[in-house]
Amino acid sequence: EKMPKEDAAMADVEGKAEGEKKPEEEKKIDPLTAAMNELKNAMQTMEKAVTSKESRFMSRVIRQVTKLRRMLNKTVLTKSIETYVPADSPVREQMIGFLASIQADEAMQVEEAPSTTPPAAGDATMGDDDAKAAEKTEEDKAKEKEQAAFYKKMLGVPEAEVFVQLLVTIYLLDKKALDDEIACASSLIQRAQSFNRRTMDQLLSRGYFYWARGIELTGRSSQVRNELLAAYRTAALKHDQIGQATLLNLLLRNYLEFNLYEQADTLMRRTEFPEGDASNNQLARYLYYTGRIKAVQLEYTDAFRSLQQAARKAPQQSALGFRKTVHKFSVIVQLLLGEIPDRSTFSQKGMVGALKPYLDISQAVRVGDLEAFHKAMQEHSETFKGDKTYSLIVRLRHNVIKTGLKKINTAYSRILLKDVCDKLGLDSVEDTEFIVAKCIQDGVIDATVDHASQTMMSKANLDIYATSEPQMQLHKRVAFCLDMHNQAVKAMRYAENTKAEWESAEERRERLKQEEEMMNSMEEEDDF
Repeated sequence: EKMPKEDAAMADVEGKAEGEKKPEEEKKIDPLTAAMNELKNAMQTMEKAVTSKESRFMSRVIRQVTKLRRMLNKTVLTKSIETYVPADSPVREQMIGFLASIQADEAMQVEEAPSTTPPAAGDATMGDDDAKAAEKTEEDKAKEKEQAAFYKKMLGVPEAEVFVQLLVTIYLLDKKALDDEIACASSLIQRAQSFNRRTMDQLLSRGYFYWARGIELTGRSSQVRNELLAAYRTAALKHDQIGQATLLNLLLRNYLEFNLYEQADTLMRRTEFPEGDASNNQLARYLYYTGRIKAVQLEYTDAFRSLQQAARKAPQQSALGFRKTVHKFSVIVQLLLGEIPDRSTFSQKGMVGALKPYLDISQAVRVGDLEAFHKAMQEHSETFKGDKTYSLIVRLRHNVIKTGLKKINTAYSRILLKDVCDKLGLDSVEDTEFIVAKCIQDGVIDATVDHASQTMMSKANLDIYATSEPQMQLHKRVAFCLDMHNQAVKAMRYAENTKAEWESAEERRERLKQEEEMMNSMEEEDDF
């Protein structure tokens, strides 16, 4: 029987689809090859950084660590050590020893590529494969020769060795081998310092970061404070701005971990953060620590501005934990300023659960319900203490009372202080009287208190547009826009003038002389 046209067409389509799938299956790369290719790309960028002495190329290498980190395993790191670390290096055997103490990763083992040769092909297919394997073009040979020359060249680049050591340190940290991780990071720092090359600055700063992180996880942060201060002093003397930024953040983190806010504020006032060469991540961390210190010192406006900038500078597709922490403090500081956060703040992707306690607090402050505020504090007290926001939330009690008084002042022209006490849930009428008097004195509400009759009498509400409030809000928005413009100008990169583009005085005289001769010759030709 003849096959219908539609079925024949469908068979052709299916055959084409199967034919298209086969090359895709053959293109699969095993994890080891993919990781080594990615590492080679990083090393090529590093070679460019060493040759051109430009820090932006080394920054690109550091950014590639995030992708490489997901590919690391014992096999990849062992191959990297064999390829990029010289045999006579004093840290080679040490790194191999650290890796030997880690069990093999079963989930990341390299799998052999499945054979795509059909069993029915037999000897003819094998003969074709042997023929193809025997035929190596000159281009392939040139590529292999070029690759061998590149590997040999990178063995003489100390930055490559230190970079592999950094990857081993990160792998040990991920595997929770903290003692080995600290030892490897210390060896990295000493090795990088022994070369004294400016291209090592970023690798050295990452070494300090992971060294301090390992010590923090072991609970010995207070013991390394003097070492961090000495390292920061050395970085400042060497004009190592990237190292200064990293070490300054590590010191501020160390102080805040033990609630040493005065020492952190002193350090912050006596130092200057190098915004020019520091990465956005380090700047975001510095702004976050600045916001926390300012919030404790009652400087809520500066604190809120710093926390807002930290949230904008942080990576938007990753670093979810950091963004959660920043938004927690930002919400509390905004409430302390007397403002209510936007509802969209609490519904951001991945933050709904973490910000739920702070949503309850915000709702209590917005309504002015002191009872709901106390209930939310008791229910989520452990969460607030873990986030280190409890001391700031305690201060919000006054804001809740002020909000409640504003609503009462708007709703009633005359009300007994006893009724105010009942509505706000305060302890006694005497306390209510003092609180109302203080709010009137601070300008929170426009009212008077009749002590004889124990009543609060509200005055006529003025039109807000007749006050200076609109002008203040406009000034605030203009200042924000100007600040954003200044930050954008600072973040712009300009092409540096190379020596080839400069013109010396002698070259300028020669050029002018040639132009003058050309003009004279043109005039002579015109006369002729």
